[in-house]
Amino acid sequence: MMYNFLVAGNANPRTLSAFLARAFAVSPDHVDVSPEDELEARNWDATVTCEYQVLTGDLTHALTVYGAAEVQSQPADDELAESLARALDAPVLTPWGTLPWIRKVYTPRGTATFARVEQLEGDVAGFTVYGLESPMTEFPHARVEPFPEVARDYPLPTPETDRAFSSESGVTHSGTQSLLREWEKLCSRMAAHWPPSHWYSAEMYQEDLENRSRLSDAIEFLTGEERERVGDALTAVDARFRALTVDDGGQALTSALRTEKEDTRSLPWYWQRRPIKLPWEHTTN
Repeated sequence: MMYNFLVAGNANPRTLSAFLARAFAVSPDHVDVSPEDELEARNWDATVTCEYQVLTGDLTHALTVYGAAEVQSQPADDELAESLARALDAPVLTPWGTLPWIRKVYTPRGTATFARVEQLEGDVAGFTVYGLESPMTEFPHARVEPFPEVARDYPLPTPETDRAFSSESGVTHSGTQSLLREWEKLCSRMAAHWPPSHWYSAEMYQEDLENRSRLSDAIEFLTGEERERVGDALTAVDARFRALTVDDGGQALTSALRTEKEDTRSLPWYWQRRPIKLPWEHTTN
């Protein structure tokens, strides 16, 4: 299994070697920690290896850790990152989701947050941390704010959509499928208390309601069994939405968006409902 980490602190090779032996439950002589450009002095019989590169900018080292197939103890990526941060007494960043500029940050204090990271231009290897969801003293110049793209990219279950658009169903309208999936993902977000950072903006909630309106229009173009299958799925998702929201006449949303109350009162029923706990009032800061 391969792991990729960025470190903001002292990644001493001896400390790394001892840590990896413990983490992978192997003998220290089965661990090799070497610079990425070192080829001659390596332990080629090692079953756990760590190539490191010294960086410039906000981060000090890039680590590529590999546990061979015969190593029985292969920790999960987040587990290894969390324990590595404690061992090095330094923040450790890992790739997260599908967004290349987002990293999950594990701190020596046992907490975690998200960072926006950009590679430095030019021939020098390095990175800058230009955004954080929670403040960190190690990155004092980073802008602290919630990350909408993290909330959007978080994987969520959509069983009703999956059933309606399964290969057996014969329903193939990708636009309708996308709209139904986004509507169901909103319900899954509410049920899971707005992962991963317990935050969701009013603007994003408004986009979901607008997509629900587009979904109603899209279903009108379906016919026969396709329309029935998608309609049944929508009925189930709508019922879940009602169970996870309360009717406030659209007041919470219009207040957050600073729009006129009458604007939503003339809109369909789902515009009149708000999450039981407003996610845009609860940030990570």
